[in-house]
Amino acid sequence: MLIHSLSITLERGFEDIIEAVIENGDLNILGFNIEFPINDDKIAIVNIYNENNNILKSNLSIIEKNINDIAKYTYDIKELESEEYLTSYMEFLKPFDIGSVTIVPNLKNDNEKSDDSILYIAKQYAFGTGTHETTSLALEMISEYSDNNDMASKSIADIGCGSGILSLFAYKLGARNIASIDIDNDAVNCTLDNASYNDIKIDNVMLGSAKDLINMNFKFDLVIANIETDILIEILTDLKALLKQDSALILSGILLEKESFMKNAIRENKLNIILRKSKNDWVSLMLKQ
Repeated sequence: MLIHSLSITLERGFEDIIEAVIENGDLNILGFNIEFPINDDKIAIVNIYNENNNILKSNLSIIEKNINDIAKYTYDIKELESEEYLTSYMEFLKPFDIGSVTIVPNLKNDNEKSDDSILYIAKQYAFGTGTHETTSLALEMISEYSDNNDMASKSIADIGCGSGILSLFAYKLGARNIASIDIDNDAVNCTLDNASYNDIKIDNVMLGSAKDLINMNFKFDLVIANIETDILIEILTDLKALLKQDSALILSGILLEKESFMKNAIRENKLNIILRKSKNDWVSLMLKQ
């Protein structure tokens, strides 16, 4: 199967504008990823995929309306085989450390075996290699939580699991009772693929939402949600309902300019902020009841 890719190269930091357009649902896309080239720390490359070349050109017109007066950019449209679509981003990404775990957003070499201290995120047809601020902030929050808690004894829910990186990272830190859930079937399959690639078995990887976990009467010691700000506000009551007494909730994906709205929702739900982290225009919060 042929996949058409639209690659937009622009100054690093401005990729967030395109990502916001994507997350607002303004584009018709099959998927997207963002590359941060190792040999040039000043640029980012946003890759958007679709099976129809004309739709990509329409997407480009919408993007240009949002960035024309703000950022300089170049773009390229080309055809990829489906396997190229799944792996084309990998050569641009480099490993990074979060606590005791090294995240490798790439394939492992044939002679490499699985290692407790290394997490490979080999496929990204769902959000999350760890390079974006929202994901790295969530990883840092999970790492700090593990410093103060016995992960092996904790039940964990990853709401909107995407590539599965947060669930798999928790597993690397000792967690075994993990539920990963996403409303996107591609994300569910991606989580399963990445788990298998790391020789990890997650207890529950399922299609659905926080409400579905509530309906199954699940409760967790730690709930993690790395989702767009407006959705976090919308589902915060559901996320709270998944918490055991004296448990923690990690929220990431919060735009700095929307943090005040998020904090209003937190107060309305009678939750308390116990930790805040930020990177560039993004914020992550850890809450308790």
